[in-house]
Amino acid sequence: MKIAFILGAANYKLALYRATIDTASALREKGIEVNYIFWEYPGTLQGNDQYIPIFGLSKETRVSKWFLKLLSSLLGRHFYYFLFSRFFAAQLYRRIRSENYDALFFHGMSCIPMHQGIKNEFIIVHSCKAQNLLGKLSGIKRKFYRKIYQKIYSDKNLLSVSKDVSTDMLNGIGASPKTIGEIYNGFNFARLKTAMQNPCSVTLPDAYIMSAGRPDRTKRFDILLEAYAKTRRAYPLVIFGDGKKLGELKEQAAKLGLSNDVIFPGFCSDLLGAYRNAVLYVSSSDVEGLPTVIVESLVSETPVVATDAGGSNELLAGKLAKWIVRRGDADGLAKAIDDILLDPPEVSEKDIDFLDYRVVADKYADVVNKSLERSSGK
Repeated sequence: MKIAFILGAANYKLALYRATIDTASALREKGIEVNYIFWEYPGTLQGNDQYIPIFGLSKETRVSKWFLKLLSSLLGRHFYYFLFSRFFAAQLYRRIRSENYDALFFHGMSCIPMHQGIKNEFIIVHSCKAQNLLGKLSGIKRKFYRKIYQKIYSDKNLLSVSKDVSTDMLNGIGASPKTIGEIYNGFNFARLKTAMQNPCSVTLPDAYIMSAGRPDRTKRFDILLEAYAKTRRAYPLVIFGDGKKLGELKEQAAKLGLSNDVIFPGFCSDLLGAYRNAVLYVSSSDVEGLPTVIVESLVSETPVVATDAGGSNELLAGKLAKWIVRRGDADGLAKAIDDILLDPPEVSEKDIDFLDYRVVADKYADVVNKSLERSSGK
């Protein structure tokens, strides 16, 4: 069996690759060939991975780069992708036709410029598209783009990384997919535990409450700061991440009198080492897919308080469900933080064993086998 994970403009360093590499490794251990396909150069290619330059998408040639820049600035990037999809897809499929793949999995938003060519392949939806893609839009523009995304994701085989993502696709985007189901990101817990033994390069307190992510409208660190100000402040709060709203968060922390209690280290490339001394991880997001940071926290045996966003409900299930708080509820978040620190639950990778990369690999193999059976008429 031979399959491809299409990541498009991603590369070996970005989260989309890191979220799939463990599952790909397990599939290879089963004797299944898994190749990655990029149309931006990802760095030195590994194994049989492919770099396929797509004119109008790739930036490695000057003409292609300016074609992309000019038309996407005039039309809007996703509308440009939508209009030229048949042109882009023809280039991709022409290059991979001879490879005889048994299945193609378009991860993330690599499906958008290729939607005209996708027939019986699979789209892995990693986030809540209605909230991420339509969240900043309003009025006619919102309705216009909702129709575009409906067209892109309808009549396709969709696999979402959480039930909340599937609901968002059906109700938020209003797509009518050919099929839809869930397939989680897989994790090698042993590899994560080993990486967590390496110290974080950032100088940190001996113990702290932790949160991480790009400061934007979806992570709601403003709610986290508001909630933290209402807690007993038993430990300092460390918020990792860098972005345009970081300055606003620092100003908010100062206004709340938290300047001495909140640390903003910025982006941290070796974040795994930071979980070891965290007494608690807090996710205050309004929008999530399947939050990797919550997975990493549980693997590091760090308790978690999280809002009811995305797959958080699926990660904090059973005895951990009591630590789920309604989105935007600063008071509820503050109470949960204080309560969990008084009596922290024992957590580990056993709480999320359904995310074991070998379990997820079995599901991918099952999806491919069923697809092959359908195509052969069995």
